[in-house]
Amino acid sequence: MQIFDANVFFGFWSQRRLQADLSSIKDVTAKHGVTRMLLCSLRGIYADFSSGNKETIEVCQKEANMIPVATLNPHRYLGASAEIDAMLASGVRAFRFFPEYQHWPYNFAPFHRILQQLNGTGSLVIIPARVGGHHNNGVITEIADLAGRYNRINFLITGIYYGNLAEAIVVGQDSANIYFETHLVNSPDGIEVCTAEIGAERLVYGSQTPFNYITSSLSMVTGATISEADQEQILSKNIMRILGVAS
Repeated sequence: MQIFDANVFFGFWSQRRLQADLSSIKDVTAKHGVTRMLLCSLRGIYADFSSGNKETIEVCQKEANMIPVATLNPHRYLGASAEIDAMLASGVRAFRFFPEYQHWPYNFAPFHRILQQLNGTGSLVIIPARVGGHHNNGVITEIADLAGRYNRINFLITGIYYGNLAEAIVVGQDSANIYFETHLVNSPDGIEVCTAEIGAERLVYGSQTPFNYITSSLSMVTGATISEADQEQILSKNIMRILGVAS
């Protein structure tokens, strides 16, 4: 069964020691049977996003199983529009945002301007549900409002866990262009509940390597009491369909 990890990083992380160099990432993903991945440079989170995006594209051009994810910082909106155009021209269709590190809200005009530019380009926007700690109910509802406004973008929400699962389920039932990444869906029946309530076709496997261990996130999907067809959707088919990637 093919494993497509939609949540992988590489590079230098100043906040704590990580084995995040490209060689280590290639080793650990291969060890766990990951055959393809969405890859994002850590450089673009705190440093210059243009340099991080360039680094990501250069790596992915050499690694056939790696698909580039660009990042932008709305705080530095000047220059972001040209960067979006450059990324789209380079074939990038996944864009990731980090309000939890860069400290900006979803109701933020520069972010809305970015989404407006991406709307209709076939892009996937990857954003977190956990912004500001564990007790942050309402964030997924805010994302649903964005998904309704910019309805020609697909949104992939990371950080779904038992504390915000009810909100995710309700939003998922009402918003067809929202998908959920699974690395924190680690309660004993979390994958089963999500599959039953919103459908396996709305779930996308990710590990958040190297911040988290692949084993824990992968075992929650492979060990779930769901059909093999549903497992295949979660582990690879959904993200490939969203991105228009051939198998």
